[in-house]
Amino acid sequence: MRLFAHWVVYSLWLIGQVFVGAWSIAVDALRPHSQMHPAVVRYPLRVTSDALVTAFSTSITMTPGTMSIGVIDDAAGVPEYLLVQAVFGADEQEVLDGLADMERRLWPAVEGA
Repeated sequence: MRLFAHWVVYSLWLIGQVFVGAWSIAVDALRPHSQMHPAVVRYPLRVTSDALVTAFSTSITMTPGTMSIGVIDDAAGVPEYLLVQAVFGADEQEVLDGLADMERRLWPAVEGA
């Protein structure tokens, strides 16, 4: 039951992020000078199971302004990095911090990992 409740809360949070991302894109599209600075970042994964990596990368891609574009595995074939394209990527650390927050919300066991 706790796991089900967690997924409900995460899903509601993710829906909110979809609206926030869509709003940011829409507002920027109406500006005379765009604030978009597309960038690709290499995010060090803390989740490693196929199911969690898939859920995380799908969450990223669902959020307007970001897209998961690939996984880099270590020598043992364990997912190590996720390549993410961010439309507002001028501050790489801000993008990485946002991804870390999403990963923590997806799977709280990664806190402190």
